[in-house]
Amino acid sequence: MPRIAIDAMGGDKAPGVVVRGAWKVASEQPEWQLFLVGDEAAVSAELSKCEKPLTNLHVVHSPESIGMDEHPVEALKAKKQASLPMCVGMVREGKADAVISAGNTGALVAAGTLMLRNLPGVRRAGILTTLPTLRGRIVIMDVGANVAAKASHLSQYATMGDIFYRNLIAREDDKVHVSLLSVGSEEGKGSPVIKEAHALLTQSELDFRGNIEGHEVFEGASEVIVCDGMVGNVVLKTAEGLSEILVKMFVQHATKTGIASDERFKGTIGSLARDLDWQEVGGAALLGVNGTVVIAHGRSDERAIASGIRTAADCCEKHVNDKIIEALQREASKAGATR
Repeated sequence: MPRIAIDAMGGDKAPGVVVRGAWKVASEQPEWQLFLVGDEAAVSAELSKCEKPLTNLHVVHSPESIGMDEHPVEALKAKKQASLPMCVGMVREGKADAVISAGNTGALVAAGTLMLRNLPGVRRAGILTTLPTLRGRIVIMDVGANVAAKASHLSQYATMGDIFYRNLIAREDDKVHVSLLSVGSEEGKGSPVIKEAHALLTQSELDFRGNIEGHEVFEGASEVIVCDGMVGNVVLKTAEGLSEILVKMFVQHATKTGIASDERFKGTIGSLARDLDWQEVGGAALLGVNGTVVIAHGRSDERAIASGIRTAADCCEKHVNDKIIEALQREASKAGATR
């Protein structure tokens, strides 16, 4: 029975979409306990617009909130009673198992790493998200938490990504391949960090396929893509923007050729839009910290918030953090045995 703290004041459309997204999940999962943390009056007003009260949806008052444009660490220091750090604090104190926020990403990453600390054996936390490909969704890590990654960080991201994919995305008996994003597929291509990470992953227990180039990512050749936070963030933002533009371009061209009103086209473009829609996923996971943290997009609607809550619950119910600890312990033991 997951307990999830939800930053009701985080996001461009908060608290309305956050409250409605949480209400939707709470109505579907009566055994889950969801905590809406934010201004009690504002949150209660939005709840009153929902169909009916739910006993598993609770309001926790917070007198402050952190804006999108505020400096993450300074805001955390100045606003200790803001909704975002209060959510993280509930996880730290054992009152919740997970936190989700569509608010200030930097503040959530800082709160997660500073307040929860890293899991045993984790060198640096990273952000994992999913991308659409020709073969279904894959995961990519890191997409923004660690822009100056070391080879050992990338190696651990591969392990964490493999565990996330196996437990939350893969079907039974699916193979999980891992690749390192680089400027060329050859082993000797890339920066010194990439080359060192390549050597580490070659020695790991993962099904490592070597380097992968940018154009191969969306073919779905590998289920887990590893890179540093700067590269990953550029890939993610480019993919989100391109997906939206492509759908609009298809509609424009269909209008010019006169097939936009065809029901077959409408069904096809609708299906494509759903496959490419980041709101179907709902959030990225900050992996490596001692708690479950899901980062929702600032533009999230209620559907994206609901999806993010489900992702947080899945991470808890599948014991992702426990499996990360176990995997890293195995790797450490293996490394020690070969010395």
